[in-house]
Amino acid sequence: MPTPRLLRFLPALLLLLLPLLPQRSEAQVSKSGSYQFMQMTTIESIVAGGLGRSRVLFTPEFKGTKETPMENLFSLTGINMQNVRANEETILRYLQEVQAEGWDLVQVTPLTQTLQSGGSTGQGIFMTRYLFRKAR
Repeated sequence: MPTPRLLRFLPALLLLLLPLLPQRSEAQVSKSGSYQFMQMTTIESIVAGGLGRSRVLFTPEFKGTKETPMENLFSLTGINMQNVRANEETILRYLQEVQAEGWDLVQVTPLTQTLQSGGSTGQGIFMTRYLFRKAR
């Protein structure tokens, strides 16, 4: 008995249609509310003369901390490398503490803002947002 033409082409037809079927992966299927999120934001001022305000902010607060001061990147003589190092140590310390509490780093977003006045740049900030999540 000869095989109908359609049956011969059925496997090829299925292979062509398979990618069009909706796919669900475990990573994409998460139950609503299965994670809690926290954001750590670092703001480093580049205002000359050390007049800026550099900070680490937590939303929501982390271990009772909402805001912690950091060193300003510039002094009267220019960039202060000791302050850069101190800020790096502060950021790394917080990242280690957050990880030790079971938070996973999900995303890092670097941002900059420069204020221009009369063609010169004398003020601005470097801002980095760290998004963490933890299973409930």
